[in-house]
Amino acid sequence: MSIISSSIIFTVGNAAPVATTTGDIVPAIPTGPIILPGDPIGVVAGDLRRLVYPGGTYAPIVYVTNPDVYTNFNTSPLDKRPRAIVTPTLTDNAIMGWIGQSKDVAIEERWMGSSTRSRMTLAFFLELQNYYQNPPMNGTFIQWHPRDRTTKTYNVIIEALSLSTTGSAGAGAGDYEFDYIVTRHGYLAGTVVLRFRVISEVS
Repeated sequence: MSIISSSIIFTVGNAAPVATTTGDIVPAIPTGPIILPGDPIGVVAGDLRRLVYPGGTYAPIVYVTNPDVYTNFNTSPLDKRPRAIVTPTLTDNAIMGWIGQSKDVAIEERWMGSSTRSRMTLAFFLELQNYYQNPPMNGTFIQWHPRDRTTKTYNVIIEALSLSTTGSAGAGAGDYEFDYIVTRHGYLAGTVVLRFRVISEVS
């Protein structure tokens, strides 16, 4: 009787590619946080971000790894959106400007994996999926703690969660592409995108 076995080469975290066979995947956790100049007082470089569900219905999520790329946030939401409009007059053009502010700015967090590189564990993804698929009701919000960038906490609404093994996952697509072999070993191959809106800062 012939025996069928499978193998794949992929990277976990920042480790070098490892040739594996079924049951032989070894995780490698990145070490040495990147220290950025101008970090706010009280922020510890490399602290892991958190999501907390209101009322304790679901356990708090501590990120296994912080995202590789995130948009519309630094040490606070980048919500200022200045606007200018040019209106023709009888003799010239009039320019009107507004400071502008988007009170519910959308933020994306991306873990940039690929078909040969894992940046997230399956367990972590399933926790995020549980929060996404079970939004809180009655005017309550999930709280987001970006502890690697600020000591502040924000109320958020999760809008989308995507996983693509081709690295082209887009927020809002809502699709999940699981690599069978990698998933069986507790990891994900591909790019994960988590998108949410900041509703307010927690006082």
